[in-house]
Amino acid sequence: MININDSLLKLLHSGVVLLKDWYTRKEVAQRLGVSKATVYNYAKQGKIHKIEDPHRLYREARYRRKEVDLLAEERKRNQPTGIRPSELAKELNVPVQRIYSLLRETDLPVDQLPAGEERMIYSIPNKTAEILRDKIKKAVPTRGTRAEFYHSQYDIALYQLFITKNGQKIRMMRNEEQEWGFFLPSGTWIPYVDGQNIFKYEPAYSIHQPNVSVKGYTDFSLPKNDEAIFLWIDFVYEVWGIENIRMRDLDEKIELSIKSGKRKIPISLPKILTEEKIRKFIVLGDIIFKEDEWTLISGYRRTTFDLPTNMLEQLRQVAEKNQLSMSEYVEQAIKERFERESI
Repeated sequence: MININDSLLKLLHSGVVLLKDWYTRKEVAQRLGVSKATVYNYAKQGKIHKIEDPHRLYREARYRRKEVDLLAEERKRNQPTGIRPSELAKELNVPVQRIYSLLRETDLPVDQLPAGEERMIYSIPNKTAEILRDKIKKAVPTRGTRAEFYHSQYDIALYQLFITKNGQKIRMMRNEEQEWGFFLPSGTWIPYVDGQNIFKYEPAYSIHQPNVSVKGYTDFSLPKNDEAIFLWIDFVYEVWGIENIRMRDLDEKIELSIKSGKRKIPISLPKILTEEKIRKFIVLGDIIFKEDEWTLISGYRRTTFDLPTNMLEQLRQVAEKNQLSMSEYVEQAIKERFERESI
């Protein structure tokens, strides 16, 4: 009888290198330079195939090595040079949706790489990136827009809480391709349509409230390393609704603006969200807390100044072109002037 260990030892001494014919999901992600959630999507699309393991001998999913290597070589051959939208967004400290919007709105040259039947990966050439940098630096809004955190077709909002059939709580997210869905604790990515149609995830609350006239905004900065901020977002969605807030999702924080004024508070505040803690989130404005009514105070003071009629019309047009209110455009212009004067 041949001893298996002896046989392996002889092969190793002879210089033969033994390679396993599979990768784990983590290894696939490293080989392709993508997230583990994207690996799940590739398998779902049939680009790579998971090795069946009916006896559950392995703790992590395995994928055929040859298929992964071929996909890696194909990606390497077809990968355009340039900067990814997500990288440019991080550099400019703006949501990646802003980059995609500009690419759709302009005829600037951009490279596209197929990634599935209906999705494309964009790579922005250096010249195009410079033009986008200039546009964004001149026109970035002072606050987030609704399109940055709300999907009107699906009627869902970023970080909105959902409930699974077995009562598990799960939050609405976006993956690195800016697709909407859910990350399970295991790291598995579930697209929103699958979560809704197959797994029957249900929203934990309504995200809509009557729209109120703007009386200014109270601004908050929510550090993502504090889990309490997601309870605060739940509370804000339920009490104010997406109609009365603005949100901007950044790498390490979430910028949240809520319309100022009095508001009835119909639900209880989670115990972890003390008044003191909420005040720590405020960066501009204030809150007066009462038992069932809060008053959010804007950090702005209304002022008036005179402009020639023709200049007022120019101001309206240029603010509209930059997707800003006239007040926001004036504020931005004054800030830029102050920055130049302080140099």
